[in-house]
Amino acid sequence: MLQKVLVVNDNELLLMIATKVISLAKFANETITATDGETALEIFDQLIDNNNTAAAPAFIFLDLNMPGMNGWEFLEVFSTNYTKIFPNIKVAILSASVDMKDMLMLVKYPIVIEYISTPLSTELLESIEQKYHSLQESYN
Repeated sequence: MLQKVLVVNDNELLLMIATKVISLAKFANETITATDGETALEIFDQLIDNNNTAAAPAFIFLDLNMPGMNGWEFLEVFSTNYTKIFPNIKVAILSASVDMKDMLMLVKYPIVIEYISTPLSTELLESIEQKYHSLQESYN
């Protein structure tokens, strides 16, 4: 079980559902949320400002299509400016879109380990957790 995850999605209902499924699946002890990429980056900025990077979420579930800073913009800024500070964070894209262009663009972001086009389920979370832990072991 991960200590903390972040779900970034502009749809309040989907945020609530994701939070509930993550809890039911015992995927993480704590789930925090943001409604756009900018708010998500503010969470990380606050951790840096408070010298508390150890309290960062280990995993991010990210929607791509949001008003304000969308998921693509978040990935670009996070990959460029934050991965050195938070090197172990991984991302799963949560999107209703199954656009092949999106899938191909994800190659640019090695922190993305999964693309989920369906609602979260306990089975998907088990698969993601195994993949996450395998990647962490390969870094050590």
